[in-house]
Parts: sequence; structure tokens; C-alpha cells
Amino acid sequence: MRYPWILFDADDTLFDFKQSARHALGQALVDYKIIPTEKHFQVYEGINHEAWMAFERQEITATDLRRIRFERFLDAIGEYRDPVEMNAHYLYLLSRTRFMLDGAVELVATLRSKKYRMGLITNGLQEVQRPRISFAEMDKYFDVIVVSDEIGVSKPHKGFFEYSFEQMGKPDKSEVIVVGDSLNSDIQGGINYGVDTCWFNPKGTANLTQHQPTFQINRLEELYQIVA
Repeated sequence: MRYPWILFDADDTLFDFKQSARHALGQALVDYKIIPTEKHFQVYEGINHEAWMAFERQEITATDLRRIRFERFLDAIGEYRDPVEMNAHYLYLLSRTRFMLDGAVELVATLRSKKYRMGLITNGLQEVQRPRISFAEMDKYFDVIVVSDEIGVSKPHKGFFEYSFEQMGKPDKSEVIVVGDSLNSDIQGGINYGVDTCWFNPKGTANLTQHQPTFQINRLEELYQIVA
């Protein structure tokens, strides 16, 4: 067992965030009397991505994030609703989704049966991630679940990993690997903290950044050979 501890990112590593977000946004738009279109999804996804990048750079707070996304989105599509209220409704709908990436449940179930210890580490909002993880019945597989919104610091910052390791009982860093889809938050965060990393890259995207993972996989099941 090369890595007794595996720290998984949640969204776009195990959970299908794009499908979840589109499902929740589509229902929220209908509930607010706006007919959803593909353009609406694309506009929101761009705004949401920029907002999260700003959050990870610590340029805005989680409270700002909750407001800014729908404020900018509604302005962009020319609709006028209460952005805070609409955001809250969207988050409620998102927290009730359970869409997983192919092979994700099988992967963590198998690793659990083989006595690996696992953590779920996510940059997310507490009112979404906790119920969503539970709703998808994924919490039973993890020894530790860390949500950035609950601890006041997000990946890739060192404090996030320090807190996670405290919750894990301070294992040796050589026994831990971080698995995630984000070169910035997951891979560079792990590198900064001194642990090995595995970049989940299902689209085969070229890595043109300075963030160099220890391993790279295109399919989740490829992780078995790395951690064994």
C-alpha cells in the first residue's frame, strides 16, 4: 500500500459538478419565471468560474461569492430578481443533487474495502456540500471531510491542508496523496504542502502551467495502480 491515505477533491473529481449545477440552475430559472437556454448556462458558468477563482485568490469572501454570482448573471441576461434570494434557492437545489462521475462510487467503495483511509477535501459552501455529500450517500466512505467554507480557508492555501492533516491525525506526508482535477487548488495546494499529487485529467488537456503533478490519470480507475 503505497499511499494509505488518499485525499480526494469533490467536484469534477468524484461529483459531476457541471451536471449538478445545470440541473439546479435550470430549475431555479424556471422557479423565477425565466425560460432557461443554453446561453444562460454558458453565461453563468463563466461568471461562476471567475468568482471562484477570485475566492481562491482570497480577493472576495464566501459571502461576496454568494451575492456576486447572481448579481452579475442577472445583469448579464437582462433580468431583475433579488440575487441573494435567487442564489439561496439555487444552492438549496444544488445541495439536493447526486450526480457522480463515471466510476467514482465504485472507486471509493473498492478502496474502502481494501482498508485505505480517505478524505474528501472541497472548496465549497457548507450549505451545499455537506447535504450534497450525504444525499449522494458518499459520506460513509470518508474518514475526514473538510469544507473550505467551514474553516475559513480554501485550497491551495497551506492552512487548508494543515487543518486537514490535523483532522487525519497528522500522518506522515509520504503516506498521503492528493487527487483532484484542478491544477491550481488541488495539485499546487498539495505540492505547496509537500505531498504527492495526482491530476485527474479526463479530457487530456495539455498542462501549460507551472503546476507539475506527481502523477496524471485520464480515468478514475487508473488510480488503483498508483496507490497500490
